Amino acid sequence: MVLATINIVLAEEAVTYFARCNLKVLKGSYITWVNWQASPAFIPVGTELKVTITGSEATLVDSKKNITYTLDVGASGKEFLEKFVSKEKIDLKKFAENIRENIKQAVARIGMSKEEVYIAMGPPAKVSTGDTNKMTYEEIMKHDLWIYARRRLGKNIGVSFDPENGKVNRTEGIWR
Repeated sequence: MVLATINIVLAEEAVTYFARCNLKVLKGSYITWVNWQASPAFIPVGTELKVTITGSEATLVDSKKNITYTLDVGASGKEFLEKFVSKEKIDLKKFAENIRENIKQAVARIGMSKEEVYIAMGPPAKVSTGDTNKMTYEEIMKHDLWIYARRRLGKNIGVSFDPENGKVNRTEGIWR
């Protein structure tokens, strides 16, 4: 009887969200934005997830695949969680076919918008002013230089945006 009560409480705490971006999965079930290229797999943007947040970690459950993940949010608070998930499902049909392909491959290309890069690659580990762990989605989007941690000892990937139009004008680093 106690187990049934605990299950009901946990179910009530979980909230439905959708992956805001491709979420990189390490070691089978750990989601983070660091070690970007060390990640062999990712949860695709738009995946429906049941989310429970505790401090700076969240539990994400993909109920269709019956898989549970642990997410390093970076800081405590719903506003930081929403760097990774959104209440609204992202509609990829609004993007051109070549952009949808870049998103599916999780890469940034010259000419992509900040939104398109974010959806494809997720939140960067750093921006021009420092680490993003305590930044919100909106704060990250204000920056024109994003840095993705490639590997612990490897060269990072930089994505530079034209401040006039918000489109990628340069990428730097070693891609897959």
